[in-house]
Amino acid sequence: MRKQDNNSTVVIAVLCAVIIVIFSIVAVMLGKSHSGGGTNVMTKGSDPLPEGSDGTWWVPADSHVLQSPRNADLSEDAALADELDFGVVMDYTTYRTNRVGEVSSPLYKVKENCGAKSMDKVGMQSDGIMDEYSDGASVTQIEVYDTQGKQLCDTVFIVDGQYLVYYGTGNFVFEAVKMEAVG
Repeated sequence: MRKQDNNSTVVIAVLCAVIIVIFSIVAVMLGKSHSGGGTNVMTKGSDPLPEGSDGTWWVPADSHVLQSPRNADLSEDAALADELDFGVVMDYTTYRTNRVGEVSSPLYKVKENCGAKSMDKVGMQSDGIMDEYSDGASVTQIEVYDTQGKQLCDTVFIVDGQYLVYYGTGNFVFEAVKMEAVG
């Protein structure tokens, strides 16, 4: 009878050790996903998009490139022609750009009145871009995440509630305006 008690004790000890190891692994993985060094992952639902920003945005025919990448494999005219055919769709069912492709059921993180310096943080040169707009223009930053909360390489900006500034074809920066429904 003593031998059976010892075997039961050993089995219970092994099970406890396995459970502790599993919880430790889960805790480490959760810690990495929430730390600044790993992939930025949202743990809650999507922020609401600013009023009027959801829908289809398009690059007007008389538009131009706001910023070119340092090493471009494409001319500004070719990149602009690509964007004229594509545009941006941003709502809760789809996020689509020529550069990223299509993401179903995207999540958004919105920072309103964040200032133009937030553009600099994602690699855009705000000084040149903001020359296109009035002094004191309001800037809203929208980070795009997939359904699982993994941040895409896409951050867009809405200037004065009416211009969408974003990275498009070939990492050129473009301005799009909201396409109004016809009917």
